[in-house]
Amino acid sequence: MSEVRTFGGWRERRGFGVAGLSGPQTAGALTAVLAAVALALVRPGVLVWLAVPVGGLFSLVMVRVRGDSLAGLLERRIRMLRAGGIRHLDPAAPLPGVLSALQIVDIADASGNEVGLIWLPGSGVTALVPVEPLGVDLVEEDQAQAWLQAWSDWLSHLGYLSEVSSAAVTVHTGPAPSPPHKDVPSGFAGSIMAEVTAGGLHTRARTVVSLTVSADQKSDVPAACANVLDLLSGLDPLSRCGVAVLPAMRSADVALWLRQAFDPWLADLIAAPTDMGPTAVQETWATYRHDAAVSASYAWHEPPGEAISPWTLARLVGPTDYPKRVSLVYTPVPAHVAAREVDRQAEAAMFRSEYRRRLGRDETARDQVDLQKARQTAHEQARGAGVVDVSLYATVSAPDEQRLHAVTTDLEARAGESRLRLRRGYGAQEAVFAATLGVGFRPLSRW
Repeated sequence: MSEVRTFGGWRERRGFGVAGLSGPQTAGALTAVLAAVALALVRPGVLVWLAVPVGGLFSLVMVRVRGDSLAGLLERRIRMLRAGGIRHLDPAAPLPGVLSALQIVDIADASGNEVGLIWLPGSGVTALVPVEPLGVDLVEEDQAQAWLQAWSDWLSHLGYLSEVSSAAVTVHTGPAPSPPHKDVPSGFAGSIMAEVTAGGLHTRARTVVSLTVSADQKSDVPAACANVLDLLSGLDPLSRCGVAVLPAMRSADVALWLRQAFDPWLADLIAAPTDMGPTAVQETWATYRHDAAVSASYAWHEPPGEAISPWTLARLVGPTDYPKRVSLVYTPVPAHVAAREVDRQAEAAMFRSEYRRRLGRDETARDQVDLQKARQTAHEQARGAGVVDVSLYATVSAPDEQRLHAVTTDLEARAGESRLRLRRGYGAQEAVFAATLGVGFRPLSRW
């Protein structure tokens, strides 16, 4: 038996920041210090009056609580207070919050087939392509490795397509309504069949690949739609990645996909774009209530620290008896930018190492590994490898908050088995929920 091939090398983007600050925060702090020194030389007495407000501003930016600045936490608290309460949706804008401007565009491809594209201002135009994974349990290891290599090549190829903004793989699993049984016999046999059906667990699973093309303004939408259709006509490489590629979703399919996200126990039906959203929503600090469900959403906080096998994520994306949606979002770094970016990351890691050495501080094991990974990424890119930014979002739902606790506990356990650290999107549940839908929306990083 050949040795199992493993994968790893992920690292978080880090700038030239020091003392746990990002690059912009470090630059802002340094500018403030230099301004204070210059002011002290010109008007020393003014510093007494500025000490308290400047100290307060420094605290808001520099004091970190579980990785978040006090300013970020305060901003989310204020937003929650302003958006508190139950919100009923307007038929003119059937989706809530960050998705309120989403529109479905009907278009026909070269073969005359209808395609429902999603236009979300600020994100772009997105196509949803259902796929059927073939699975790795019953295939030879060499075949699984070939699928993974083909997937890696496809992601690398996206870096040469300047119009592609992101690609996502979303896996939705959960309970499904019991299928109807026709011609059920009467008597003892019929009662046995009814008992077995009632005791069985019916689940449904859908895997969707999303392709997003940039469209900043409404005038860019026609060109973006044409680019998306070109991408859809060139999806043959995906068939070499261990999946069967199905036709892109039509408008009714997109509407149903969104409707079932907000009402997870809804049976498959024909949904119109005007019915794709919930009746009402309510966002709290840690949960998001929509129609008959309450959800909790998580974001990828830390990637695996070690090399992992191809099936490490199987538990996280595997079937469950509760609604669960996991979305892996890949943002390709353009090929002409990748070399400059990985070199910059390596230089930033070396700068932090030299900074600690000059201060006489010992380098931690985590810092040493980060420097090693930064250099390894630069070397691999120089040999022709592509570079992508990867993020992961997950949402679980339950009928009420009491049962939601058990559901979130199971998700966190599955993430731990997959060597991932997920972090609950406190104060941003609606945005993280939207990020799991595969419609091209990505939460923005903040100061």
